[in-house]
Amino acid sequence: VRLYDTHNLYALAENKHSEEACYELTTIMVALLNIRLSDKESELITDVLLALMKQAEKDLKMALADRLSGMENVPLRMVLNLANEEISIADPVLRNSPVLHDLDLIYIFQSKGLDHGRSISLRRGLSAAVIDLLADSKDFQIAVNLSNNDGAALTEKAFQIFGDMAKYSEVLARPLLSRDDIPQDVAGKLYQFVGEELKNLLT
Repeated sequence: VRLYDTHNLYALAENKHSEEACYELTTIMVALLNIRLSDKESELITDVLLALMKQAEKDLKMALADRLSGMENVPLRMVLNLANEEISIADPVLRNSPVLHDLDLIYIFQSKGLDHGRSISLRRGLSAAVIDLLADSKDFQIAVNLSNNDGAALTEKAFQIFGDMAKYSEVLARPLLSRDDIPQDVAGKLYQFVGEELKNLLT
C-alpha cells in the first residue's frame, strides 16, 4: 500500500528540510527492500526507489546509504547508484556493502578516482586484484588506510610499493612495520630509514 502511494513518497522526498520526513522515507525504502518479492516485483520497487533518489536531497541520500550499507539483500543497481555519488554519500557503501564485488569496486575506483579509492581501501576482505589496483595509485592516504586495515591481506606488490613510500614517512612506516604479515625483506629495508623512537617501539 505504501509503495503504491507514490504521491506521498514523492512529497516526502521533496520536503527538503525535515528530519522526520527523511527518516520516514528511508524507513519506507528499507522496509520495502526487506520484503520477499519476485524478480519482477523487485525490479519495480528498485525503479521507484531510484526515481525517488534522483530527486532527493543530499541528506536523504546520505541517510539511505548509511542504512543500506550493511544489508545483503539490496538490489545491486541501487547500491551502485549510491556508490557513484559524491564521496560523502558513497562512503558507507564503499566501506561496508556486501553487495559490491571486485569488478564493481574496480570500476568505481577507475571511474570515480582517489576519494572513492580511499573509502574502498577501508573495506575488510579485499581481494588481491583490488589491493594491487589501489596500491598502483601510490596515493598516500590509500597506503595508510590499507596498512592499518587488519581485515585486508596485503599483497607482495602492495608491500613493495608501500615500503618505498614509507621510507619518507613514519606515518606510513608505523602501521606497515606493525603488520604481522610484512615480508622480512621489506621490513629490513624500511627499518634502515625509520627514526630511533619507532625502532624502539617495534623492538
